[in-house]
Amino acid sequence: MSDGTIPNEVRESMHYLIETAQAQGHGDELVIAILREAAALLKKRQPRGGALSDEQVAFLIESGTFTAAEFADIEASLARGDLAKQERKTRLEAVINSLSAAEVALRLGIDASRVRHRQAKGGLYSFTAGGKRRYPFWQFTNDPAQPLLPGLAALVKGLPEDMRPASIQGFMLTPQEDLLVEGRRVTPVEWLLHAGDPQALVDILDSFLQS
Repeated sequence: MSDGTIPNEVRESMHYLIETAQAQGHGDELVIAILREAAALLKKRQPRGGALSDEQVAFLIESGTFTAAEFADIEASLARGDLAKQERKTRLEAVINSLSAAEVALRLGIDASRVRHRQAKGGLYSFTAGGKRRYPFWQFTNDPAQPLLPGLAALVKGLPEDMRPASIQGFMLTPQEDLLVEGRRVTPVEWLLHAGDPQALVDILDSFLQS
């Protein structure tokens, strides 16, 4: 690409991404957010190995924190870049599973300025990717009469400010041990749909972050 041209395979992949987004009812804003987020991830420096001295490693093993085999597996994983790959995957998944302000406006039957106003007041959860504000799918329902999750505003106000969008998405869509509906573990989304107390979700997150 030294001559500034774009290989056909890259062009085809970009066209495929655009066509797929459009087929799913998304506008160009999703494509832009994905590409910019991917570029930001590529620029991010990867952590270098050797952060612990031999004495520190020996202490961790002797104290029972890790076995020698477990620590070797961790080092091998870091060397392969597994954690970095997983981070890239989950961050892009969070972008893909989200809507633009215009798409939210259409879904809620209001204009985009009202969407941004609700977000600013804590009535909607959003994050920024590639310079674009995105609104995750998990906070919306398929019920036209109640398009937002019950208790959403209370949950949004209680979410940890430094928690990553991908982590929040994973939490909202994963059954939790402390959330039971008719004896069955449910996801935080299901919990709210069954009129569960949003404070219970905030408490779980607080206990997790403090552990």
